[in-house]
Amino acid sequence: MWDLLFNWSGLLERGLDVTVYAVMALLGTGLFIIRLLLASFGGDADSDFDLDVADSDASFSFFSLLSILAFFMGAGWTGLACRLDWGLGRAVSTLLATGLGFGMMALASGMMYGVRKLNRHIEYDLQTAVGRTARVYLTIPAKGGGHGQVEVSVSGRKKILKAQSTGPELAAFSDAKILEVRDDDTLVVEPLS
Repeated sequence: MWDLLFNWSGLLERGLDVTVYAVMALLGTGLFIIRLLLASFGGDADSDFDLDVADSDASFSFFSLLSILAFFMGAGWTGLACRLDWGLGRAVSTLLATGLGFGMMALASGMMYGVRKLNRHIEYDLQTAVGRTARVYLTIPAKGGGHGQVEVSVSGRKKILKAQSTGPELAAFSDAKILEVRDDDTLVVEPLS
């Protein structure tokens, strides 16, 4: 197959479909490698050519530059393998190449969806911590003596946050009650009685 791949006259003798598969495979693979190198060496990996309707960071985009290149690579190489290595007919080769091409397209889109979902910034409201019990993570000095840290559940997520005491020093691993949240996101705590 490799000797035929770079011998265009030999490819044309095998049929127009074999030539189309070769162009799809080489063009798709070449552009994919270029895009991968650009993204790896300072390019913006998120600036993909998306053809989706929704304007959301985590929206599912089936048609993107990456997924179209994945289709060309998958369909091209599968079509070549079907026609040159496995000796299958044109119709069966076309069905297999198209099926694997769409499978690769779905895989690329699913992976990009997962990556975008990882990059999503999740908001949380510190006010939900008021009235809760927190565990002192880093000793909190007595009133006016500085900051310590507490571990508390905020909007369903465990967070370690800066805290100040309203009274005596709170030792690490003791429990404290959260009284308020200041403007600088510092929690005001008191010893749990």
